[in-house]
Amino acid sequence: MAKRKYTRKQLRQPDEFISFWSKVVEVTRDNAPRVIVTIVVAILIVAGVWTWSYFSDARAARATEGFTKAFEIYNQAVFPMETKLPPTEDGIPRFKTHKAKLTAAEKEFSKAMQTSRGDLKLVAQLMRGSTRYGLGKHDEAIADFKAYLAGGDVEQLRYSAREGIGYCYEAKKQWDKALETFRKLPRDGELKWQAMYHEGRVLAAKGQKKEAIKVLKEVVEKSKSTSIQGRAGDQLAMIEQGK
Repeated sequence: MAKRKYTRKQLRQPDEFISFWSKVVEVTRDNAPRVIVTIVVAILIVAGVWTWSYFSDARAARATEGFTKAFEIYNQAVFPMETKLPPTEDGIPRFKTHKAKLTAAEKEFSKAMQTSRGDLKLVAQLMRGSTRYGLGKHDEAIADFKAYLAGGDVEQLRYSAREGIGYCYEAKKQWDKALETFRKLPRDGELKWQAMYHEGRVLAAKGQKKEAIKVLKEVVEKSKSTSIQGRAGDQLAMIEQGK
């Protein structure tokens, strides 16, 4: 398998609530940190949970509007320039740094949690966890992810919450807790190779390169997902390059 150069790209985002369901996978697939991709892709499941009857309730409509605003802030591109840009047509402000954008999104998701209920409230908390992860508030992010696990029953979103907890422990360099978390991820079908990919990354971070190489090579050789194969191959290349 050909080795690929490891790169990081910034997040680009859509604007409209009604259209983001169809756009978000394409927009984030290659441009976002993995924890954000996982949560944003998983949130599509909510589209199948909500129904139009939900919008007939005025309180629910206001809650949905608050969640939408928070999500649009979260999805704004960053413009690190001196010129002050006007808000979007929907009144969403522009941001010069990712920190400023995520801080605003965290605040709006907190507001959305106060005005919503049920699945919407839980998803807002899951998304707040993602913003807190991005802000380096790892303990608070873990609390949000665990809250979703305690109350949410959408399995794809539960997977994202578990994965988010693992990323937080990884960011805190609590390698054993991260490894334990990733090893407990569901392993049905291709999920097995996704979990092993995470396991290999953390083993490499711990300095157990021999074990990491063994795990990652198995992923590359046996996974049927080109995406997982590619990410595992990237990790192998970085280990071999001493990164």
